[in-house]
Amino acid sequence: MLTQWEQLDYGKQFTGTKKFLTVVPVVLFILTGIYTMYDTVHFLINAITLGFVLVPKLPQLHQVRLFNINKY
Repeated sequence: MLTQWEQLDYGKQFTGTKKFLTVVPVVLFILTGIYTMYDTVHFLINAITLGFVLVPKLPQLHQVRLFNINKY
């Protein structure tokens, strides 16, 4: 069973849609940094959240299941 990200654009990497959906969280991260005036606590929380959003989208994690989640 594939995730929605893996099914997007028939599994092809670096398509326009996937690039857009990767850039949006980065832009939001930058905007929140500006809005919070680069407060350390908010910056760390947002950076960790950005990592949780972007790491699963990496091509190296295509069809990789951690802790057997979404195995079937």
